Amino acid sequence: MNNKEKYKRAFSTLRTSEHFEFNLEGGKMIRKTFKMRKAITALCFALVLTVGSVSAYAANVGGIQRIIQVWIQGDRTDATLTVNEKEGTYTIQDANGKEIQSGGGVAMDGLGNTRPLTEKELTEHLENEVTTDTIDGRMYLFYKEQKLDITDKFSDKDYCYITLKDGEKSIYVTVTKNGGIATSENRYLMPNEFKTE
Repeated sequence: MNNKEKYKRAFSTLRTSEHFEFNLEGGKMIRKTFKMRKAITALCFALVLTVGSVSAYAANVGGIQRIIQVWIQGDRTDATLTVNEKEGTYTIQDANGKEIQSGGGVAMDGLGNTRPLTEKELTEHLENEVTTDTIDGRMYLFYKEQKLDITDKFSDKDYCYITLKDGEKSIYVTVTKNGGIATSENRYLMPNEFKTE
């Protein structure tokens, strides 16, 4: 007995169901649908790849960049803010393209893990930033449109304490003679908590 006869003998006992039908034309139709699905899937994949590439390109070109208004020495100034969310850094340039400020930071969770600051967090920081500057031998504190001469507040101490009002909110500021600043909405930072160099 050869293989063909063995197969016939093995499968001769099998019977097809009464409901079984085979339509050659229907089989061809299924194949067309299957090929069509492959084409649609390939098209969708190409579309997703293209959109993803464009998004990645847009997200990677110099970080997030937009025009903002910031307080610089008590004056509201238009500037270009460039944020690199991968590194948590920012750069501010004036209308002439000159860099006037840069910085960055990280946020820390309860477990000590750090992540770069987001654009929203950096922008919020810039909108509420308290700075100092020495102009003509006098030290000034700047917060939004407020400009305070704080030179005489030091007297013989290395620190001075200032309370700023922003609507209903109070900001407690500790300033060192060298221009270092610590701010809080809860209390002043005490000298033994403030590290100076």
